Amino acid sequence: MQRRQLLMGGLLLGGCAANVDPKRPLEFWTMQLKPEHTVLLEGILAKFPLPVKWVDVPWADMERKILAAVAAGTAPDVVNLNPQFAVKLAQRHTLLDFGRQVSPQEQAVYFPNLWQSNRLNGVIFGVPWYISTQITIYNRALFQKAGLDPNQPPRNYQELRQVAQVIHRQTGKYAFLPTFDTAQILEAWVKTGVQLIDTNHQAKFNSPAGLAAANYWVNLYRDQLIPRETLTEGHRKAVELYQAEETALLLSGPQFLESIAKNAPQLAQVTGVSPQLTGSLAKTNASAMNIVVPKNTLHAREAVRLALFITNDRNQLALAKAANLLPSTRQAAQDRFFTAVAPDIATTGRLVSAQQLATAEVLIPPFDNLDLLQKFIYEELQLAMLGKKTAAQAVQSAADKWNLIV
Repeated sequence: MQRRQLLMGGLLLGGCAANVDPKRPLEFWTMQLKPEHTVLLEGILAKFPLPVKWVDVPWADMERKILAAVAAGTAPDVVNLNPQFAVKLAQRHTLLDFGRQVSPQEQAVYFPNLWQSNRLNGVIFGVPWYISTQITIYNRALFQKAGLDPNQPPRNYQELRQVAQVIHRQTGKYAFLPTFDTAQILEAWVKTGVQLIDTNHQAKFNSPAGLAAANYWVNLYRDQLIPRETLTEGHRKAVELYQAEETALLLSGPQFLESIAKNAPQLAQVTGVSPQLTGSLAKTNASAMNIVVPKNTLHAREAVRLALFITNDRNQLALAKAANLLPSTRQAAQDRFFTAVAPDIATTGRLVSAQQLATAEVLIPPFDNLDLLQKFIYEELQLAMLGKKTAAQAVQSAADKWNLIV
């Protein structure tokens, strides 16, 4: 997702950066973009005025490798991370503050809600790169078989439960598979009015809203309206079940529509797309990847230039078109690629997803130990689903665990 070219000399960088040693190029790490996007990324980096060494790291290895490299003082100059990985470095104060390094004019190129999503304790620790907003993908034929209107998919979580009841009763299949290996359920809590922590970082979700949210998911499981695999499987299984027509909905990004069209072409013909589910707050989520610069780089000025170059309008647009994702910059998002109507399902999904960009946000902004908060809530929620605790006990237990580490 790309944007307009940056003014390379317009950065407000504190101090003087060392000159780049031509024998030692800037090192840039990405997360699992090879081999699919090798030619594209190599072409983009070749246009940067300084030499760049590109290292692609498998997703499963990135967190361990970047934490080890930062601790050893051997981190790359520029790194592509998701917010969950990046915040672990940010809370250790090991990342450059882009809020101090980039002018307000350059910051304004990005969607404000996405730029602010990389803020932790007043520090902007990363630049937003490519984006995905969740959409509702649904099987129109299965809706029709269940006696539901195929043109009226659920719009919110209350309607989702009603649809789940009808589909299971009429067809024996399930509406969807929730995923505990993503932030999907925690984001649903936020959408339905749950405040996770207060200004002192104490648990705030042990509230009437939090209990209602917990009961919603617990009752879906106990009433057998979601698959038993919910407790053991994740997003990959959710895609598999939808493609096998065992579930009626897939709550995911539009990029999976291409996979559906390839792996299940007959299903693609009856697949519909609608905006993502909302709750009482009518919020919409964005999943973001970002670019960060470790503080111990010897070439801070040049590293920031590279981060902004990679995420400019033109370069973001090229990646968005190649990967069926969304840009984090406002000008790139105005391209016809995100607005022109076409009959294929992938284009429809992209348009629906892009229409949410202006208001979408990272619903759970980074804060210290966010990964532990999600772990505590999910573990307790699963115990309640299995009947080992009440929902109230699970919520309180998760809150108690969290407050012990704050």
